[in-house]
Amino acid sequence: MHFITSILTLSVIITPLIILHEFAHFFTAKLFKVKILEFGIGFPPRIYGFWTNEQEYKISPNLHDSLLKFNNGEVVNISFDENVVNSIEKINEDNSQIKNNSMKVKISNISNQTIKVKTMIWSINIIPLGGFVRLFGEEANISEGSLSKASYIQRFIILFSGSLVNFIIPFLMVFTVYLIISPNKSTDIIVQSVIPNSPAELAGIRSGDKIVKIDQKEIFSINDLQNVVAQNLGKEVLWVVERGIPIVFSKPGDKSKYQYNNDFNEILVVGRWNPPRRSIPEDMTLTEARKYDPYAGTVTELLVSENAKKFGEISLNDAKKFGDYYYGEKIPIVIDANDDGIDLIEARKIDNRYGIRNFIQEGSVGILISEGEKKILSQSINDQYKFALRNAVDIYSLSFISIKGLINRSTNPIFDGPKAVGPIGLGDLSGKIVESENTFSTKIVILITLASSISLSLAIINLLPFPALDGGRIAFLFVEILRKGKKVPERVESYIHGLGFIILILMIIFISIKDIARL
Repeated sequence: MHFITSILTLSVIITPLIILHEFAHFFTAKLFKVKILEFGIGFPPRIYGFWTNEQEYKISPNLHDSLLKFNNGEVVNISFDENVVNSIEKINEDNSQIKNNSMKVKISNISNQTIKVKTMIWSINIIPLGGFVRLFGEEANISEGSLSKASYIQRFIILFSGSLVNFIIPFLMVFTVYLIISPNKSTDIIVQSVIPNSPAELAGIRSGDKIVKIDQKEIFSINDLQNVVAQNLGKEVLWVVERGIPIVFSKPGDKSKYQYNNDFNEILVVGRWNPPRRSIPEDMTLTEARKYDPYAGTVTELLVSENAKKFGEISLNDAKKFGDYYYGEKIPIVIDANDDGIDLIEARKIDNRYGIRNFIQEGSVGILISEGEKKILSQSINDQYKFALRNAVDIYSLSFISIKGLINRSTNPIFDGPKAVGPIGLGDLSGKIVESENTFSTKIVILITLASSISLSLAIINLLPFPALDGGRIAFLFVEILRKGKKVPERVESYIHGLGFIILILMIIFISIKDIARL
């Protein structure tokens, strides 16, 4: 079920982004009167297609007799000069190989002096993730209406337009979703614990501190905290915190409660690009473990399951040790030697995963946080616009930070580290978002944010000067300009783009294998 959910969700996210990308090529090509051969939804093989965009051409006098062997509805190759067809030949409709200076068309009507043809195919293809547009004369075709015949500026605009749209879409999506769906909420961000020897501890951040401002920006949510910290990695940044005075201590592993008395402190903190990933020894005491993870040793419920393969599950045989339990029931257990339940040592006899994670990814500053009660900051239209605008802008800065992290082979400041993720990894992530216990509106916000990040990635990747990508074709355009209008030979360019395409496919396969290994 997770697999189906992942495929469907990923298709819903990626396909519109790619189609909009290709539609930008389509629109700008139309604008500059470059002929479009095909606009496809999904990738071949083709399931269904229909021809459109009927045009009329004059027929060269030397073709009049040869037209008798062609019928209406037949797919042929034509070559033309200005508005006059000077050659026509039969072609297999499934054959995509088209000769230079020719165009694949479908005959609508033939008369003695004119021929009406449909020049463009709208197609639906079997692989759902994406789409494509084929333009007339992408390499060396010099016929009227070919891409190669367009000016340098026109060709650049056509090639660049797809990535431009993918740059714009994230702003529009995030701005809209935060304006309409996500209200302008605020919540107190409390430091729950500080990891030993982390930048936060060295700077003087303490458990119970309420994070008020970072780098002069007010912190209203965990998202705000993550964004501001990520944008200032490696820099000494001023944190404003309000000291918390503990008033009630609950049992170990639970949140402590604090009162605040306007005791503000300004602290300089330097976030790290490469926070360590610390292993936690199996024999570590609860006291020591909770310095890294305040929930270490605490499990609120264990689900009685037949296989008990997941964390938080227990087999029926093991459950019987604690009472008369049945499949599907939940056992309340506090793994704490000071409470009614079983201690950490006993719990690990059942499953050594209980209680403590095998490792802790510290994060860039080394703090664990909790949220206070959410409250509406403002319901005014102006404040809601500012809130939506702030989140939309943050999408861009975080995307470029992630790219910088990848280039530097750095650990992601927010999550577990930037990774090149392929379709399988993205599908798994999107499926988990849909299947999560979040509210519907929260799922929409998270999915829109994910879609925005994917859109920006598509924009950046497509502009790389790599064969088969838009950036590769732009690179050939600049080479042509530098050679004062002399094109790279068509065969050479086609060979290079073909090789680039093969490399891209191999990279996707490699990344997909890595994705599978991580699942």
